[in-house]
Amino acid sequence: MAERCPDVIDCVAMTLTSPRYIGVDVGGTKTLSVLVELPPHGGRPHVLDRELLPSHAHTDEALSMIVQSVTALMERDATVPAAIGVGLAGFVDRHGIVRRAPNTPGLVGVDVAGELGLRFDLPTLVDNDANCAAVSAHRIVDGGCDSLVAVTLGTGIGGGIVLDGKLLRGANGFAGEPGHMVIDPDGPLCPCGQRGCWETFASGTGLARLAREAAAAGRAPRVLEAAGSLDSIRGEHVTGLLDDRDPGAVEVFREFAGYVALGVANLVMLLDPEAVVIGGGMSSHGDLLEQLVGAELESRFAGAVRERNVRILVTPAGPEAGAIGAAILGAYRQGS
Repeated sequence: MAERCPDVIDCVAMTLTSPRYIGVDVGGTKTLSVLVELPPHGGRPHVLDRELLPSHAHTDEALSMIVQSVTALMERDATVPAAIGVGLAGFVDRHGIVRRAPNTPGLVGVDVAGELGLRFDLPTLVDNDANCAAVSAHRIVDGGCDSLVAVTLGTGIGGGIVLDGKLLRGANGFAGEPGHMVIDPDGPLCPCGQRGCWETFASGTGLARLAREAAAAGRAPRVLEAAGSLDSIRGEHVTGLLDDRDPGAVEVFREFAGYVALGVANLVMLLDPEAVVIGGGMSSHGDLLEQLVGAELESRFAGAVRERNVRILVTPAGPEAGAIGAAILGAYRQGS
């Protein structure tokens, strides 16, 4: 069973014995694997190849999808990677086992590191997906950043915290789960069993819910037209209309950004980071999201940013940040 990386500084500053690693990011709907070349003495990772598959995360096929995605990369590359790193959504303990995962229940209790290590005969490390995103951000954010919060906006919301160069883990390994901060105790039911969790408003799932409410009220007719029915509306139906500046889609996305800003403000007040780095699938419209969240912080949550130079950034690695960070952690495992 893989050990966990205790110190981000060690992970990114070590001398690597081989430059190629595979990183896997498993979310509620997608499994993304990347083949990454890591410069031996630091520097920006280079993605050489990628494989995107459904995650089937609610079923026992979730592990087989990880295996398929890694196999596809290895079959296309003549160089055997040195190690594999995997980021999993949910509460991942200090042994790399998912103990609770509202959006990926098919992997709860599964020894993913052990299974992949046997299947591919490679050192394998498993960690929380947002911890992987935090490690990626720590390495590649322009100007460097020793204290940051990585927030991944996907099917749910994940978080990874780096303070003073250290990846914060907590007593059980579950630190950094801001998606389940309750922001409205009378709000929608979350898959975790609580009501009004941040991710019921500010994840891809939350965006879809906001869009359904707007469409039902007649405020987003083109979103409804694109989906075909209220029940079919997904976050993608909103983001797909943003480039056209559709008024209904923009209104829904602006409301969504307000909820993102609310959670970010709480994190800034609690942790005082140099930067909050937003990643996950929602970062595909990162420039607009960064602009709207920044405006909301200034207008509605000024107390969080007053007298602070906190940067609100969308990860430069985009939706691949988690997979790249997993590869970096895999490099740690291989070098340990």
